[in-house]
Parts: sequence; structure tokens; C-alpha cells
Amino acid sequence: MNQTSLAKPSALFLALCAIFVNILWGTPFPLVKEMYSQMHISADILGNDYNGQVLTTISIRFFLAGLITLLMAKLMGQKVFKVTRKQWYEVTSMGLVSTTAAYLFFNIGLVNTTTIKSTILAQSSIFFSVLLAHFAYKNDKLNKPKAIGLILGLTGLLAVNLMNTGAGIGELLNFSWLGDGFMVLYGLVAALGMMQAKRIGSSLNSFVMTGWNLTIGSVILFVIGLTMGGSLSAITWTPMATILMLILALIASVAFGLWYWIVQHAKIGEISIYKFCMPLSGSILSVMMGQDSFTLPLTIGLVLVCAGIVIVNKPPKFMLSKTENNDQAALAAAKIKEPS
Repeated sequence: MNQTSLAKPSALFLALCAIFVNILWGTPFPLVKEMYSQMHISADILGNDYNGQVLTTISIRFFLAGLITLLMAKLMGQKVFKVTRKQWYEVTSMGLVSTTAAYLFFNIGLVNTTTIKSTILAQSSIFFSVLLAHFAYKNDKLNKPKAIGLILGLTGLLAVNLMNTGAGIGELLNFSWLGDGFMVLYGLVAALGMMQAKRIGSSLNSFVMTGWNLTIGSVILFVIGLTMGGSLSAITWTPMATILMLILALIASVAFGLWYWIVQHAKIGEISIYKFCMPLSGSILSVMMGQDSFTLPLTIGLVLVCAGIVIVNKPPKFMLSKTENNDQAALAAAKIKEPS
């Protein structure tokens, strides 16, 4: 399979793939917590070495994900080692940004702030993606439907987290650099990584690019974890912990490979809205696993996020400018003239 073999996927197919990917990305949250429990990785046990151990352990997940992705690319007929010097430089740079930096900030931020704030602040990648796309791409400008979709999505997350837990706005206003600041930095580097993927993927197969990005980035993340006090000997490899690690690696492989393929064929500013599905899917999974109940806040959040997605992708005419309405009419006319 090459990049041109899937040259023109439909908008509906891209939307369904984006929703599927973000559902996948939402499912690991309860699984990661269970894996750490099985491995006896906790702040109480490890003390000052806890952050380093978290990075060391999570790097194994992404290293395995990289190998799985490269194997998938090989089975697709790709020559995974046929990479030019320039492409090696690009995937290494991408690995440093979207794997090493992103998950260093994410995992350290996660353990140094509340679950409520981390869930909300992690979605800052959506806003960064939309804003960066506005300045980087002429055909991906921020408009009224995108702005309304973002507001609805954020409101949905606030509804789920604040109403479901009884937390107040005052809790969100307390700010710590190591926790909250790192989660915002994660959002920024995740958005930058998506833009890198769009550029690099135009010349390198998405799964080859993803495989090397994850593999290289995870090795660097592993070394950083070791320097911060992490150790392989501190991991307790129970059968369940091993199974969970493999499941999480497979989820990362499929999700990242498919997401970076989507990025090649869609506007970043439009597909970013689907990331609001990620925390909601985690909430729904916890309901299905019997860890939580289906509450009114969760229902409100789902409705708001779905409304935001619909508005971004199929905005009503009254939300569009005169130029955008004319462009849509011209596009529709062109499709009618196309031969069947």
C-alpha cells in the first residue's frame, strides 16, 4: 500500500475513522491505571523516583507500538528501511516532538494535577491545532462553525467533569507549572506533531512514518526515564500486566497510524474537533466496565460534543459567510458535473 492507493477517501469515511481513533485513544486511561497497579508502580512505593519510573514504563508501550506499526507497514508491502537521509531526520524530529516531548509532558503533568484538570487541559491540543492550522494553511482558516464547535466541545467536557464530580470553578483556577503547565505544553507539542505528520506524510507512508516516530521517540523517552530514577527492575511483570501492556501498545499502534493517515487527507482544523470524543469515550468505557454510572452530566457532554462535531463538518448556512456559502455551492455544482 502506498500513499496514493488511498488517494481520495470520502469525507464520511474520514469522519468515521477519526471518531474510531479517538474512541481508541480514550480507552487506555482505565487500562493504564490498572497496569500500573499490577506493576506496583505508585508514588507511595517509589517516592522521588515515581516520575522517572512512569516515563520508563510508558516508553516500553510506545516502543512496542512502534515495532507493531513497522510490522504492519511491512505486511502492507512497504519497505520500512527504505528511508532517505532527509526522511530519517524528519521522523527523528517528529519522534522527539510527538512521542518524547508530548508524553514526557503528559505523564508528568498527569501525576501532578487532578484528574479533572488533566482531562480538560489535555484537550488544549485541539485549540492549538485549530489556531496553528489557521496560520499555516490557507484553506484551513478559523471560522464561526469551528469556533462554535470548539466552544460546545469544551462546554461538554466541563459538564462531564465539573457536574459529575461536584467540583467548582475555583479548583480549575489553581495553577501549578509541573502539573497544569505540563499538560498545556503537552497540548502544544501534540499539535505541532500533527502538523509535522501532515508535512512528512506527503513523502513517506503514514505507517512507516508512525512506526519510526514511535520507536525513536520511545527510546529517547526511556533514557530520560532512567536518568530520572526509573528502572526495569522496578516493574513487576504479572501476567495481567503483560497482557495490558501488549493491548495498550496495539491500541497506540493502530490509533497513531490511522490518525496520521487521516491527517494526510483532511484539514487539521476540522478533524481536531473529533478529539473531544477521547475523554468521553473513556467515561463511557468506565460505565460499561461497571466503574461508573451513566449520569446526566455525561449525557449532556455527549450531546454537546456531538453537536460541535456536526456544526464543524456540516455547518448551517446562516453560520457561514457569503464567500463560504458561494464556495460550497460551487463545490456542489462541480460534484454534480462529475461523471459517475
